[in-house]
Amino acid sequence: MLTLPFLAARLKFSVLHAYVTALWAVLALLLIINANRAPALGRFLPGNLQAGIDNYLYPLAALVMVSCWLSIGHTRLDLLKVICQVFVVLVGLNGIVAFASMFVDPTERLQRFWGYAPATLETTVAVRAFENGRLTGIFAQPAEAGVAYSLALLSAIYLFGRPDRDRPIILGLAATPVLVGGVLSVSKTFLLVGLPLAVWQAVRQGRRIRRVVVLGGMIGLVKIITTQVNLPDWRGSWMLSLLVTNTGGDAFLTKYTAGRLGVGSPFSVAFQYVLDTQPWFGYGAGGLAVAYDSSWIEMVIVGGLFGVGLFALVLLVIISGWLRGNPTRSAHERPFATAVLILSVAATAGIPAFTANRVGLFIWIFLTLLVLTKGVTTTLDEKPRVPRNRAAHSTAENTRRRVSKTNEKADRIVSVHGSH
Repeated sequence: MLTLPFLAARLKFSVLHAYVTALWAVLALLLIINANRAPALGRFLPGNLQAGIDNYLYPLAALVMVSCWLSIGHTRLDLLKVICQVFVVLVGLNGIVAFASMFVDPTERLQRFWGYAPATLETTVAVRAFENGRLTGIFAQPAEAGVAYSLALLSAIYLFGRPDRDRPIILGLAATPVLVGGVLSVSKTFLLVGLPLAVWQAVRQGRRIRRVVVLGGMIGLVKIITTQVNLPDWRGSWMLSLLVTNTGGDAFLTKYTAGRLGVGSPFSVAFQYVLDTQPWFGYGAGGLAVAYDSSWIEMVIVGGLFGVGLFALVLLVIISGWLRGNPTRSAHERPFATAVLILSVAATAGIPAFTANRVGLFIWIFLTLLVLTKGVTTTLDEKPRVPRNRAAHSTAENTRRRVSKTNEKADRIVSVHGSH
């Protein structure tokens, strides 16, 4: 961000990209300026101000970073391909780390990623999740891991499942560690949102039976590995079975929201506290030392009703950009963009998806490349490259223009004589 004044003249923003960047900059500025508000003693402790400021600045950095990449000559599709490749590899490696956690206690090695100093008096979310058998790898909480695995699976289908690049074997190899990691994390985001979206995306790519068979085979392989192969007793199996069993009424709501909603829940208590004390602008970037179980409770606490309105406006601008640009995108890119947008918006109900450290950065990069950047069609993005020998190219272009003008003059002469 410190280099922004020096890069401003070279940055390239589409109108939509500029709108979202400006709106988020206003939101971040509001939260930073308002960060000195202290909660009433005895009810809640103040949150981590430094971490809060970081969480609201790096989305802005991601938006500017994509603009920098485009300004130095990279095309949108090339950037999207590279980001997808890197992300699939990294998340696949994390799935392998999670699988290895079934055999070796990773707490000491992964503690640097999970954090040492939680804001509350309880232990970290990652440690509690590991004790319950929810293996997340480097991610600090299962919901964050679920978003990452979902994005990686969607990216793998985009890379290796589209008609012009049909690689079912590579798709299977790339998807297997991602699926294993997603199952071991027992993330509702992955199992209930990401996985169905991946199947839908595969069906929309063409050669539907082949795609679904590959994904179905990978899911079956994961099922065999986690239930039939002689592995250590996986403590998370009971939670996975509980998640897929049928329940109804209040039990259904409690199971899939983990008690976050309802009277007396942490959400309702914190929400009411902010409305009673700082309803309009909240407590700033530091917030309160409570679990932010969704983007909406986070925005209520840090930005009040004004912050919630700004965040909702950002989402509306992104969704409107998708609605306007989606019909003009290529056939294999449309389902990818749609799935990423649905996943990102749905994830806000269970995690601060747009500000969550690590995975939030990739959400912003994917949405910027798929929705916000200018040049929405393949034809516009894949412009012919100028030859390295610019002098030869210029000479050839001038020759072409002279020939064109000569032909036009000849046509006019023929037309005049023909009229006589």
